[in-house]
Amino acid sequence: MADLVILAAPGMGAVDESFAEPLFAALRDGLGDDVSRLYCDTVLCQGHLQTNIERVFEGMQKRDMDFLRARKFMLYGMAESAAQMNDLQQRDGNYEKTQQAVYQTLQRAAEAAGDTAPVILLSHSVGCPILSNYLWDAQRPSINHGLWRDGGPRGVHKGSARDLFLRLKTLSHWYTLGATNPLWTAALARDQIQAVTADTRGYNFRWKNFYHPDDLFGWPLKPLSPSYNQSVYRDYETRPLADWNASHWGPQLVSHGGYWENGLVHEQLLADVREVLKKARARPVAPAARTRAAATV
Repeated sequence: MADLVILAAPGMGAVDESFAEPLFAALRDGLGDDVSRLYCDTVLCQGHLQTNIERVFEGMQKRDMDFLRARKFMLYGMAESAAQMNDLQQRDGNYEKTQQAVYQTLQRAAEAAGDTAPVILLSHSVGCPILSNYLWDAQRPSINHGLWRDGGPRGVHKGSARDLFLRLKTLSHWYTLGATNPLWTAALARDQIQAVTADTRGYNFRWKNFYHPDDLFGWPLKPLSPSYNQSVYRDYETRPLADWNASHWGPQLVSHGGYWENGLVHEQLLADVREVLKKARARPVAPAARTRAAATV
């Protein structure tokens, strides 16, 4: 079985299933034979929303509009977030369907790597608040909405190793890339802006946040509130503000999609993966798990 699970969640825009390939390629290049110890997959948690968004965008093009690429980008980001929060309490609504996609991805990972395997989670853009919502709900002893209402889905015993894995209690690192969390929380009072816990309730993971200074949608998180300051280990600038060669670029959309290819993200991830693998108990990789890792890493 695999020794480590790595899951990547996309951000704004139409989801291309190969969105994380630059990062997976960096793992292949950097780890050598140890890459066979990984189980890697993508969390396609917004797929059920995309047909409706595409229909709206196609209809809007019947009118004259400038900046179509930027408009489409914005439409995806805002619509995906609004659709989920609009039916928060509804059973089998968009919020719950999104969480089910995360849950099912974790189920597959548990089958391939076991219920106690450490997990490294990477989320981009609107994927950051989506995964934050999943974690927040999973960390509550009781919740009245979403997947974890009534103790969670049937078929998994509460408190079992599988239940703990599905609640991400084996999470070792969370990378947020171009996080949009402040866009949805900034109007709240500071004491109401609460982050998921990284070191209580049975959780113990390191939360690293990466943002590009020219990315209008990617933000540092530690200054957001005392709660975020405590939970987030560090905010990393993917391009130093002192880089005068790039200072004329100004606000841009290109930087928001560049995190999967960023050298600093790759460097940090490789170091963390190597450290987790050192600590992981060596286990033989089953043929099925090896095939899956080779196909997705």
